[in-house]
Amino acid sequence: MNKILLILLLILILGGCTRAPDNIAADFVDDNGEIFKLANNQAVDFYFYYPENFIIDKNTVMISMFINDTETVIIEHETGEDMHVYVNPNLSASVYSMQELYESAEQCWESYVKPSLSAGFNNINIESSEDIIIAGISGRKYIYTASLGGQDYKYAQVIFLRSREIYTLIYSATPNRFEKHAGVLDVVTETFAFK
Repeated sequence: MNKILLILLLILILGGCTRAPDNIAADFVDDNGEIFKLANNQAVDFYFYYPENFIIDKNTVMISMFINDTETVIIEHETGEDMHVYVNPNLSASVYSMQELYESAEQCWESYVKPSLSAGFNNINIESSEDIIIAGISGRKYIYTASLGGQDYKYAQVIFLRSREIYTLIYSATPNRFEKHAGVLDVVTETFAFK
């Protein structure tokens, strides 16, 4: 009986520690009549809005979404056979705690992100990088192309740091579809906020 009471007490205490934004609208309509929805969950300390035509497919410590604008690409399989794969433009938002303390987003990119990309992708070409402010925090935005399985993709990746946590926003698509839906990253960076 005491164990059951202890478990119930822990559930109530932990349930009371969840972080949810107060008085945050589930959606809003901008001046052009476009509808934006709220991306939020109990596992992360942030929230943001995204265009309603994007579909959330993961909503955990990584929030990811895609738009149904499918393109068929051919990927070289290690067996030598070509695989036809359906690809949609997508965006993901995630946060990771790191033991290493980086002084800037640029240092994090050079010391951690870029070497990680090089381990999985080929032909990485950084097209541009620029400073960006998100939720009052200085960060860095990188635009680059990379090849995976013989297929080229284009990425816009935003990195910003808060204490020992690295926040990453990544928009990716095939080069043919990249510009068409790249505005989703602008919406996310403009509406991104901490709880």
